[in-house]
Amino acid sequence: MHKVLRFFLFCVVAASLSGCSGAKKLTLAPIKTFDPDNGNIPAPDDKEENQIWDIMDMTFFYQVEKVLDLNWSARKVGKGLGLARGKPADNVNALDEVPNSSWYTNRHYHDRMSRAELRRGPNTSPGPDQSGAWTITAGKFEGGTTGFTIKDGRGDRYLLKFDPPGFQEMGSSAEVISTKILHACGYFVPQNSVVYFDPELLQIGETAKVAEGGFKRKMTPADLEALLEPIPRRADGKMRTMASKFVNGKPVGVWNYIGMRSDDPNDLVYHQHRRELRGLRTISSWLSDEDRRAANTLAVYTTDPETGHKYIQHYLIDMGSTLGSNNIIPHAPKYGNEYLIDPRTVGLQFLTLGFWVKPWEFETGHLNPEFSSVGYYESRIFDPDDWYPTYPNPAFEYATLRDVFWGAKIVMAFSDEDIRSIVAEAQLTDPRAEAYLIKTLIERRDKIGRYWFSKMNPLDKFDFARQGTILKLTFRDLAVDSDLEKEEGVRYIHTTSYRAGGVHRQSVSGKPEVVISENGTGFLDDLIAARGSKKERDKIFSTSIQVERPGRALSKKVDVFFYYPGFSGEPRVVGVVREE
Repeated sequence: MHKVLRFFLFCVVAASLSGCSGAKKLTLAPIKTFDPDNGNIPAPDDKEENQIWDIMDMTFFYQVEKVLDLNWSARKVGKGLGLARGKPADNVNALDEVPNSSWYTNRHYHDRMSRAELRRGPNTSPGPDQSGAWTITAGKFEGGTTGFTIKDGRGDRYLLKFDPPGFQEMGSSAEVISTKILHACGYFVPQNSVVYFDPELLQIGETAKVAEGGFKRKMTPADLEALLEPIPRRADGKMRTMASKFVNGKPVGVWNYIGMRSDDPNDLVYHQHRRELRGLRTISSWLSDEDRRAANTLAVYTTDPETGHKYIQHYLIDMGSTLGSNNIIPHAPKYGNEYLIDPRTVGLQFLTLGFWVKPWEFETGHLNPEFSSVGYYESRIFDPDDWYPTYPNPAFEYATLRDVFWGAKIVMAFSDEDIRSIVAEAQLTDPRAEAYLIKTLIERRDKIGRYWFSKMNPLDKFDFARQGTILKLTFRDLAVDSDLEKEEGVRYIHTTSYRAGGVHRQSVSGKPEVVISENGTGFLDDLIAARGSKKERDKIFSTSIQVERPGRALSKKVDVFFYYPGFSGEPRVVGVVREE
């Protein structure tokens, strides 16, 4: 028994040591901004989607497997004892950022998009060409929404989805808004647009079929009429639909939030340890995207237009179950607050003999929502730290503070006006519903910022700037930029050092900046002159920055490592390490 205990404690300590080694080794090499995972590969197999197995696997089998995983269990126990941190993400660069790849492209946070770009999102066209007929090529049998696939006069293919009776505009608006937000966040998503069309454009193609009695048969005009009958028409006879354009390339199935794809030589990072998938937890919590699982992903074998290489690109799809929509009905209050089958809440209610009341237990807003075009989307109960998808997501469960903070700063990059511009693309007919949706998005956004920025030091975007004869290391205080904190009374306490534990000097500033040198004179210049070393690595320094806000405890540290070759040289940031 003692041997088992000693072995388990050894594993806890090992997890602690490996958890503390998350910082990238400092080098003077260029910062990695692109992960070259678009190398030419043979055509992969098409991985067939099985939604039932996906749900069963994540809800039951994965939960048992992770408990039996000694590394997982040791880290969990170590975190509870304060001895270990979670495993750091594997694909971040020296600046603690995610390089561009076939999974992700840095957009709005790092390179602000115009309002027009935000509204356009991934769209390359205004939707299906309405100058000619739309040929129905297939029916849509998966998921909860009615629809079919069409080919327009340009030869482009679209999946048309219709809103359910009683909740017009709900699913289509959620799909369009969330798609554009996720695109601006940096993810690959299909082109989704709200389109009003004349049903006379539709014609049944030879390949169009419908399901009946467990079999598929050729679609008839009567089938089409029955499908369109419950959909309301405007005064001009047009119907509303959500048109999702087929992406370029060949779909080769779903991708999972755990493991790697065996037939993709470019897939070298375990998906549960990718920062962009872990940080997606924060973004999904904002959008109430509780159905973010493998079934709502798409792997596409595509061609790089510049190199001609064929590789797999990774998409998020099916955003119709976001915001207040759960596809054909409004979201239930349970969604976002616990897993569909959640041992945590079941155990608490059992231990308290049912006296413990869930925060959402008596919520009834989903039964008769104020705005049927919005569904159930609220900000009062929403808790950024206690948000859960409907089914366990391995990447979300592995997320560390650094990962969720990364997601939070992306969420906070959307200004009120950015949100208004994107929501306008949903074309909601009730201005009160539009105002409510905008208000709730803003309130949930601010809750996310306040919570996660209080858990991590929200300083970012470190760079050098010259002001006359003064060289400064500048940065942004994201809490101030987001109007979550006041600028008055803030003090930035920085300790500049020569390597870890070396010579250091502390200073305080009321602005987000650190003075490095004034015309070649200063602490670092004296160090360089005293050492007389010609090795470039000997010109790497660091500054550890903490924030002191009125009435608040001193924040955690952000260590910024930088190369300083002297006042006349070109300094640059070579590393960022955040204290968790």
